[in-house]
Amino acid sequence: MSRASYRSPLAGPGIMLLSAAIFGYFGFMLAFPELDAKTGSLIPLVITLKWTLRAAAIGFLSAAVITMVNTSAGNLLYALVGIVSAAMFVGIAVWDFGSPWNSGVHPFLLFVFAAWNGYSSFAGLRTALSGRGDHGSFGPPPQGNEHM
Repeated sequence: MSRASYRSPLAGPGIMLLSAAIFGYFGFMLAFPELDAKTGSLIPLVITLKWTLRAAAIGFLSAAVITMVNTSAGNLLYALVGIVSAAMFVGIAVWDFGSPWNSGVHPFLLFVFAAWNGYSSFAGLRTALSGRGDHGSFGPPPQGNEHM
């Protein structure tokens, strides 16, 4: 397999900044109802979703900055933040089904976002840890037919 035909699932800083912008928009800019209108108490489900989005946005932004200095460390952080946020989305979706409140995002969408984010993050993590990235300090892509 030639180097030119190899496609790596590792992300560059542009994709990481896009992820940070999307998660940051939903985590910092949208007004989720944090208080129960009847009791005035905080809704923990909404707080958890909001801070998951905020923490992921900060993690993705950090990964983008680190990638500009050290590609492998940035991609590793990006994949780990994506996996943790996917797991949190699954937890929030399950919690949403049994909660008297709702999170502000339909549980089905949370499952879709978790699957999308989790799959791509897991693929990036596997590539980063196996050393098959086509850029960074992990070395060159595999040559020949190693999978047979």
